[in-house]
Amino acid sequence: MAMEKIKVELPTDDYYEAEVVCRNSCPVSTDARGYLMATVAGKYKEAYAISRATNPFASICGKVCGAPCEKGCRRSDVDEAVVIRNIKGYLTEKHGPEAGDLATPLTYSIAPGSVKPELNGKSIGIIGGGCAGYTCAHDLARLGYSVTVYERWETSGGQLVQGVPINRLSRKVVADELASIELFDNIEVKNGIDVGKDITFEELEKQHDAVYIAVGLARGRKIPIANSDHEDTHIGLEFLFDFNMREAWDLTTTRSIVIGGGDVAFDVARSALRCGSPEVQLACLERELLDEMTGSVDERDGGRREGVVINDGWGPREIVVENGKIKGLTVSKVIRVFDEDGKFSPQMEEETRLIEGDAVFFAVGQGSDLDFLENSGVELTPQGWVKVSDEETLATNKPNVFVGGDIAHGPKLFIDAVASGSKAAQGIHAYISGGKPQSLKRKLTFTDLPEYGRKSGYVDEERDEREELPVKPAEEPHVNSTVEYPEKEAKEQAGRCLECHIHPTFEGDICILCGGCVDVCPSYCLSMVTVDRVDGGEELKVLAEMEFGSMEVAEAEGSVMLFDPLKCIRCGMCAQKCPTGACQMTENSFEDCYA
Repeated sequence: MAMEKIKVELPTDDYYEAEVVCRNSCPVSTDARGYLMATVAGKYKEAYAISRATNPFASICGKVCGAPCEKGCRRSDVDEAVVIRNIKGYLTEKHGPEAGDLATPLTYSIAPGSVKPELNGKSIGIIGGGCAGYTCAHDLARLGYSVTVYERWETSGGQLVQGVPINRLSRKVVADELASIELFDNIEVKNGIDVGKDITFEELEKQHDAVYIAVGLARGRKIPIANSDHEDTHIGLEFLFDFNMREAWDLTTTRSIVIGGGDVAFDVARSALRCGSPEVQLACLERELLDEMTGSVDERDGGRREGVVINDGWGPREIVVENGKIKGLTVSKVIRVFDEDGKFSPQMEEETRLIEGDAVFFAVGQGSDLDFLENSGVELTPQGWVKVSDEETLATNKPNVFVGGDIAHGPKLFIDAVASGSKAAQGIHAYISGGKPQSLKRKLTFTDLPEYGRKSGYVDEERDEREELPVKPAEEPHVNSTVEYPEKEAKEQAGRCLECHIHPTFEGDICILCGGCVDVCPSYCLSMVTVDRVDGGEELKVLAEMEFGSMEVAEAEGSVMLFDPLKCIRCGMCAQKCPTGACQMTENSFEDCYA
């Protein structure tokens, strides 16, 4: 019986790039690995510059980003992911706009163009002053466009100021980040301008060479259950808007029930506590243990600490009203949330229970007010979003109108809105200039490290554990509850990075097949087998023919070294053991540029 061959992949540039998963998990490809290494070395300004290179909202992402980089972090294969977001927050507090210097952060951007561009005589109108709108303005301003941002409310920032509770995100950080971008002389921000009322969309099209729609999804909705129209049922986003932009509600005598399992739902629940609500119950279809809840772990854990009771896996049936007042919410245990095809198709048991409360807040979905697009010719989707006709440029069906952020792709993270703004800027530039949109490219450089040695002790028995940012208790509604991440913890946590950009490489011509590297490896990530044992497809065949003349000779005489990057702990013991220098620890360096 023939032995089954081992499937192998020959490393290419794409392979080595994909090794640094934190970087590839970021929608704007921020080099988290780079700023972690700089932090360990105490080079904080350099570290901040790396974090700011592709992201005009680095300071925001150091506070409230959903941290997809941490979800990709391979440290979680050892124990828990590195607290990348908190480390970024430490760097931005030292060198971001909030540190007092608004101008210098602009110089770290690698987006095409410059901080002092020559104006090209073209004008762009942007509807919406959130992350997507301001990022697009930032990138277009670098290219010499005159940009006007039209923001409905008196304060820019979109959901950064309207939705994210003040206790989670300092408004000074938001204001300073926006003020830094507004330093461009060719950016004008018009607050208090409601497109469709103060100016028509048709007028914007006439005034500008292109228009970018980035209005987000700031309108909440209710689900059609019994008594959802009661006066004590509320839209969660409207409650948050008042909490953040107007005056906090008095809930001191109101037991609150929140329907929803996303970040908005937890923001509503935690803000209700800060408004004095004596009890806050959250109910959602999604089950936490099955990882169905969309709310971030930080929000869920924070809510629990503060007293939010989480009823996950309980679907809403009806709002119970007695004598004209809400008594509570009837819920049923969830059997399933998604069907066999992964589509949203909840099923619930017939048996019910009552969650008692005096008011119900809906945080179950978001929409937008697009009345200003009526008769504009801009096509919408069945969900009521603006339809993207070209994903590469984010153009709509009208060639001069572009769209981005949540209104284009649905509710996502702030960093997704930033990525959308940058992509739209390149799409607009390509449309006006007649060229092709540029995208982020990487040039890889490989450097052998003959003196390599781990500086952190993550393979020791006493490993540094993941350490979260401490949070102040929920005492006052409008007190920022986050505290600065200390330097000591920032360096220690950055030192937990597995250095995925470093890996062993092998020079076959001087390898004596002694197997010392395999024997010494503490994580069993290396193995040496004959060529006939592996299946590397056409790529291996081409390589075998180059080295041995034919695949047949290679299978009879050749050996290959197999490397499992998921097991490698980058200790360097293989290179230290090698008697000929055939095994070396090699570092991948990345140079980001647009092309």
